[in-house]
Amino acid sequence: MNQETVNILADAIKEYYGDYELEELCNQYNVDLDYLGVSPNHKKLASKMISKKSQNYQRFVEKIVSELSERCNHRILNSTWESNVFDEQMSGHLKKLQYVLAREQKNGGASETEAANYVFKAKAQPIKFFAAAKTTVTLVDTHVGTTTLECLKQVKHPIRILTLKEAESFPAGFDDILKRFISGGHDVEIRRHVVLNDRNIIFNGRCWLISSSLNTVGTKLLSIIECIDAKSVIAKGLEQKWREAEIYQF
Repeated sequence: MNQETVNILADAIKEYYGDYELEELCNQYNVDLDYLGVSPNHKKLASKMISKKSQNYQRFVEKIVSELSERCNHRILNSTWESNVFDEQMSGHLKKLQYVLAREQKNGGASETEAANYVFKAKAQPIKFFAAAKTTVTLVDTHVGTTTLECLKQVKHPIRILTLKEAESFPAGFDDILKRFISGGHDVEIRRHVVLNDRNIIFNGRCWLISSSLNTVGTKLLSIIECIDAKSVIAKGLEQKWREAEIYQF
């Protein structure tokens, strides 16, 4: 894990834990907590959490990362989309961290399968990525628009899109855009669910976590991180939501 991971973990701990609660937790797991003045040194703690391999640190990391993810998701569920931009971004980072930790625990620090991770800067990159699909493509995304469909335009197999059941999920005029897309020969089904926190892609028996909505590619960097050990859990949860979701009529 690199310095970026340390910074993300430090920011999450600072955001979701009070100083006193953090002190109590460190004492419980016999983990040293350093200070900057009167405040905990979150970056130093995060660095220790990642670098130390003793059992007490491993248990501490498992405990705190799991709680961070729960607290982040709780805040997302109990606040408006406009006010939880930080939490939405942090949720993706924490999911990635959980996958890495689970993989290291299972394989003794190394993954048996090389993960295929990507950073997309322009629409041409996800277009090429999705064109490699040899199975149905399932996309779970909180906001869907014209750019989303453009990224999927070379897919030759059925496309399933699961998004939020709210007006803001689609831009104005989306129905007409979708009809033209389908008239071009694409097999698309869209369903909407009342609760949707994560963004995922599944095809070719593989699963990825998306850092932000696919519809934003070209306006900001978009990371796609492959989930290996957690793939079956994610796929099972996704199928449950797909069955619960309402079919989008247009």
